[in-house]
Amino acid sequence: MKTKRKAQAKKSLKKKVVIAATIIIMATIIITSALRQQIRKEENPPKEDPNKYFQFLEAQAQAQKISGSTTALKIEYLQFKLKPVRGDAHDIVIFTEGMTNPGDYWFKEIKNGTEQLIKIQFSLPIRVFKQQPGDVYLLKVDVYSMETYKGTHTFQMKIDEEIGNFVFLKEE
Repeated sequence: MKTKRKAQAKKSLKKKVVIAATIIIMATIIITSALRQQIRKEENPPKEDPNKYFQFLEAQAQAQKISGSTTALKIEYLQFKLKPVRGDAHDIVIFTEGMTNPGDYWFKEIKNGTEQLIKIQFSLPIRVFKQQPGDVYLLKVDVYSMETYKGTHTFQMKIDEEIGNFVFLKEE
C-alpha cells in the first residue's frame, strides 16, 4: 500500500509542477508581450497629419483648358517646395495619378526647416475637373513619411486668362 501511495503522491506532485510551470510560462509570455508593446509605443510615436508636418510653398503648374470643356484642365507638370516644420522628415513619398517615374519622388531625409524642390512631370497630361465655385480646380497629391500618416494635400488651381496656359495655385 505504501508504494501505491508513494506513486500517487509522485503523480500528484508531477501534476502540480506541470500546472505551476504552465502558469509561470504563460505569465512570462504575457508580461514580455506587454513590455514589448510599451517599448514599440515609445519608439514609434503617433503619426502626424502631413498637412501640418509639412509646408507646401511656391506651387506652380502648367496646364491648359481642354477644348470644348468648361470643367476640365490638362496638367502637364506641377512643382512646389516641401518644407518640414515639425522636425526632420524621413522616407518621404510623394504620389499622384499619372506621374512619371514614381521612384523619383522618394526622399531619404529632409531636415527640419529646409526646402526640397519637388517637380512632378506627368507621363500624359492628366485631367483635373473644376470642383469648386470660382473656376477653381483641385489636384490631390498623396504625401507621407515615417513621421506622418498617408495624407492628401489638395492644390487649388486657377487659370490666369491673361497668361493662358499657366495655372496659379492658391493656398488652401
